[in-house]
Amino acid sequence: MIVAEQQSKIQLLEKKLESVSEQNRKTEFNFNTDPEVLREKMNPSQTNVPETFKKTNAISNRHFGGRRNARLLSSSPSTQNVGFTASRQDGSTVHENGIIVFETTITNAGSAYNPTTGIFQAPVSGLYVFFYDIECSKTNGNTYVELVRDGARTGVQAYCHGLGDFDNSATLGVLHLGAGDTVWLRLYDVDNRTFGGKTLFSGFLL
Repeated sequence: MIVAEQQSKIQLLEKKLESVSEQNRKTEFNFNTDPEVLREKMNPSQTNVPETFKKTNAISNRHFGGRRNARLLSSSPSTQNVGFTASRQDGSTVHENGIIVFETTITNAGSAYNPTTGIFQAPVSGLYVFFYDIECSKTNGNTYVELVRDGARTGVQAYCHGLGDFDNSATLGVLHLGAGDTVWLRLYDVDNRTFGGKTLFSGFLL
């Protein structure tokens, strides 16, 4: 009698368990569902989000990325070092319109100044600063020296009288040069002049 009752209860519990399992199967979310099916069931606006993001990101990279790269390039330090200082120790006479050669280089970064010819040649386009200091011998008399660009006057001139004593005169000029332009100093309006050892010529790229 007792055994029969227990078997009846067990059967009843098994039926209830089977019913619950069936309900779970019906409501269970299938995580193995094909991704394509899931995308079709989703809101179309949701499926477009990744593509929209890609387009927005591409536009942002083209606009701001280009500006960022331009800033980096513009802020990068120049690798072009150009500058020289040379002195004239040669006591030889310079004639009218003759190039004053500064044969002893103190600095010649970029090797743009030629101490043999006395001519500076710009390696790149840009603004250049030139300075020169002439020391006239005491027997010179009036002495005029000018800065020349490609053989043409620049208006950057210096004068010393050199009468009875050594005399110094200095000046500075800023020129915009193209790559390959040449600059030098020459004597003008007078002839047969000599210069002391304190005569210097300098130039550099800004």
